[in-house]
Amino acid sequence: MTNKVKTAITIGAMFVPFIAFAQTNFSTVCDVANLVNRGVNVFAWLIYVLAFLSILYSAFLFLTSGGSEDKVKSARQALLWGLIGIAVALFASYARTFVANAIVGGSFNQSCAF
Repeated sequence: MTNKVKTAITIGAMFVPFIAFAQTNFSTVCDVANLVNRGVNVFAWLIYVLAFLSILYSAFLFLTSGGSEDKVKSARQALLWGLIGIAVALFASYARTFVANAIVGGSFNQSCAF
């Protein structure tokens, strides 16, 4: 299989759980807010995992660089992108409150609390 086919299958498999939600009827604004909250949580945790793996990879590159400038430079780059990934995930985690407040109107009732 080519890489494009493998990538398409992998991305398609990630969306299989959402098929169960395809026929839902959003009856209240809280349903939409909860859906946004779940989506942001999934996105944030995916970014956390990728950032953690990037930091582990940069640590491996630092340890195995042997003084090579190219390897040290790529290790620093991987560390930088890992830290940026953590910042993006933190922003996404905390921004969901602001998005939910904008959707619901700033007040949550008990059935709409996260």
